[in-house]
Amino acid sequence: MKYILPIILFFSVSAMAQDAPNYDYNKNIKMKADSDPFFPAGEMAMYEYVFNKLEYSRDAIDRKVKGESMINFDVNPDSSLINFSIVAEVGYGIDQSIISILKELKFAPGTINGKPLTKNLLMSFPIEVE
Repeated sequence: MKYILPIILFFSVSAMAQDAPNYDYNKNIKMKADSDPFFPAGEMAMYEYVFNKLEYSRDAIDRKVKGESMINFDVNPDSSLINFSIVAEVGYGIDQSIISILKELKFAPGTINGKPLTKNLLMSFPIEVE
């Protein structure tokens, strides 16, 4: 009975070892780190720019709108922003205004293996109109 556990353990380890792929550990593969797109001046500078330019409609001000606008978009290798969509809407024209402001900006593109490519970003903008 005391030999059953070591035997089971031996066979389970043997089975796992057989499933491992055959890697050539002698290859010298140089991989560069992947990166997501980012605003070169920093995230805080980007939010400050957007909120300083954002203008609220009279209706949004009267209703003291609160919420979160979530905007999804792609950053191209040339730093341009495309394919905007609103994931979570605040309304009152605020989401569209944020998109208009974002279109003015340039982001550093994302990379894979050091090569720039189109990558997606999802950004959240907390809104509290006073």
